[in-house]
Amino acid sequence: MTIFIIWTTAFILYAIFWLWYVGIRKPLSKSEVDYYLNELEKYSNKSVQGLKDLRDFLENDTGKSFVMVNSISLKDTPDLVEGVKEGDSSRKILIAYHKPFMKMMFKRGGIGIFHGRVAGKSVDVIGIENAEQWKISGINRFRSRRDFMEILIHATFHEKHELKFAALSKSIAYPVDPWFQLGGLNTTVALALGLMAALLHIFIT
Repeated sequence: MTIFIIWTTAFILYAIFWLWYVGIRKPLSKSEVDYYLNELEKYSNKSVQGLKDLRDFLENDTGKSFVMVNSISLKDTPDLVEGVKEGDSSRKILIAYHKPFMKMMFKRGGIGIFHGRVAGKSVDVIGIENAEQWKISGINRFRSRRDFMEILIHATFHEKHELKFAALSKSIAYPVDPWFQLGGLNTTVALALGLMAALLHIFIT
């Protein structure tokens, strides 16, 4: 009976994790796409072309997770907008902007799978101007396009949006789907729970 409880508990814990990290995969409907874009237009942060590109991205939804690849360059000193004090660094301001975004992302099964400081200038640039130098590179994993849009239309995301423009001198972000990560979190959690359950099983028997 005890062994049954151990393995059942492990299974339930993984099922909870799966619902958070993977969720129920269902592509966006046309009405959902229209709703999200209409809500986003209220904030007027995107150009007409930007909204068209975003619509294309949403209408090609697979229902699965995707990653956003980011390359960022910071200003020497941030613009003095609301929320920025004399002496603040652009990195500090970017973190202040990013914190609520990451919290909302994490609640919806999103995580940062890679972040790092750029070690040198670009070693290969073709057909792109002003792309030789970057400061930060990062890849964020989103559970779905639906979760991504729920974050984008959330008021909290836009409350601190000016901090992003105050800190960045240039940036580029583009989605990647399909994608694959060797030894992803879902595999790691399954192995960890299986190992703990197996050790308890051995210890009890």
